[in-house]
Amino acid sequence: MSAWQSDYLTLHTRLRQARQAQHLTQAGAGECIGVCEHTYRDFEAGRTDLPAAHVFRLAHVLGIKIIISDGVIADGVD
Repeated sequence: MSAWQSDYLTLHTRLRQARQAQHLTQAGAGECIGVCEHTYRDFEAGRTDLPAAHVFRLAHVLGIKIIISDGVIADGVD
């Protein structure tokens, strides 16, 4: 597994953990970012991708930061 694949799986795991910590269902998370539950479930499981705008919107909803590269942070929080 390459480094980016490992990072990708880590992202999905952390998003799931943050969602669960806030007692937000997959259906609720999908609704917050404008996708159906099935699409969100597949994204969280790593079976499909979402546009970056959806991922950043999800970060905003969950109040988490996504570090894109050294020194660049998409904080998802206003």
